[in-house]
Amino acid sequence: MNAAVAWLCATRWRQALLLLAIGAAVFLPKLGSTGLSMSEGHRAIPAWEMLDDARADEAHWLVPRMFETAYLRKPPGMLWAIAASTTVFGETEFAARFPGALAATLLGLAVWWFATRWFGSPWGVAAGLAQILLPVTWPSARSAEIEPLHMLTTGVACLLVVDWFARTPRARSGRWTRAGVLSISVLAMLMVKGPSGAPFLGGTLVGSLIVLGLGQRSRRDMAKNMLLPLLLAIGAAALVAQLLTQPDLGTEPAVRQGVDSFLWERGKLLQILFISPTILATMLPVSLALLFPWGPDAARERRAERAPTGPGTVARALAFSCLGALVIFEVAGVSNERYGLPLCALLTPLVAYVARGAGHSGSRPLAPAFLSTRPAIARAMFLGSPLAWPILLLIGAAVYVGVLERDRRASSGREAGIALAAHLPDGTQIWADEIIEARPEVLYYAVREAAAQGKSVRVRWLKPGFLPEKQPEGLLLLLREDDLADEVAAYREMDRFGTLREIARGGVHKYTFVLVETGH
Repeated sequence: MNAAVAWLCATRWRQALLLLAIGAAVFLPKLGSTGLSMSEGHRAIPAWEMLDDARADEAHWLVPRMFETAYLRKPPGMLWAIAASTTVFGETEFAARFPGALAATLLGLAVWWFATRWFGSPWGVAAGLAQILLPVTWPSARSAEIEPLHMLTTGVACLLVVDWFARTPRARSGRWTRAGVLSISVLAMLMVKGPSGAPFLGGTLVGSLIVLGLGQRSRRDMAKNMLLPLLLAIGAAALVAQLLTQPDLGTEPAVRQGVDSFLWERGKLLQILFISPTILATMLPVSLALLFPWGPDAARERRAERAPTGPGTVARALAFSCLGALVIFEVAGVSNERYGLPLCALLTPLVAYVARGAGHSGSRPLAPAFLSTRPAIARAMFLGSPLAWPILLLIGAAVYVGVLERDRRASSGREAGIALAAHLPDGTQIWADEIIEARPEVLYYAVREAAAQGKSVRVRWLKPGFLPEKQPEGLLLLLREDDLADEVAAYREMDRFGTLREIARGGVHKYTFVLVETGH
């Protein structure tokens, strides 16, 4: 076993291929075997509609739309990724989920590359494995969700910032080239999920500046050669992102959502208060690595390092960056732990730092002294053994894919949509709102099934404030009627629709919908 591991880790190419193979084993099996569920429809359907508009040479194809209504709640980065995947794999669930699987694997490779750069080879492999085999990332990485692409873009931006302070080149051309790469990475982060990655970028900037910048260089050198190019890169990315995400729609209504909708929500003060320990708990066992860059033993190792930005110092910068990001989360009032997923890109490189401490080069340990004072924590982080650790997590991934994920996606609206198609006459138009907010895939699968039966059905997402003055003959409404929303009662009070006659009724997850015919 040790000989096989040594052979696999002997060259960088073998290390990269190993990580690619494990990423494929975790993220690709059964990726398209179930229908869209949860919020997947909000990502896939606008991407597919955008692609259809582009193929039809529509002038507005770059503007995200869902069922003909401009959909600007999120930047279009993930939609573009799904559209690109669809051009390769077709309009399928696999194509919708593949960008997430690819992003999760690429993040593992990015973590491996930076960790190897900072802590040496083969220890970076441990960091790459830790990233790919982190259980909390599996559900989103195997879904048509924004989170995996957000983790990749935000994580790479943060790793570049740490590396910027750890290894800034003296040559002017080198500085500005790396500033350009950082600017592209920050732009990608903003195009995927807007300012949601700002706490990580801000925490990393502060943490790296404190540990790797201040005290290592003169103030003048710091301002001119490091901070100026870095801040210009971030500012340029923010400006371009603002221009790309603010389309001119004229008087056309659009579905939007402000950032403040997720900050300091009433009734969630307890979740906000405990957001930091919650995020760290979800990232076990990797988050245990955060305990190692501290204490007198780690300080002695840093003092013994020849370079001012040696492995122990970089590890401390990563730890400060993690804590800085969590503090910003608390201050901002974020209550949803899913927004904390990009923190893993700052945590997993620390696994290489711990693995390096447990490794040997000949008869000399590469050896931080903390492994002699905290061996139980190291064993817990590696689940008892550095060799058993990836095997146990791979078994866990197989259990998740084969058993747990099936139950998680059982609430897909595919079957409900297929059943609904039987009640839709050819040439009909459907107006809907709340069911699209909850489960848009119901109508997507209904339209697709109707087309397979030779029927043309048009769906429009119209909120009460978006309703046009004229309505077509034979209009159908798909309304929610459950404990969370009662659109049937609300629409009965609108004189314009006259008598509402129920045609069919269905349900998906905890939502009930009613197909009604309008008329006087």
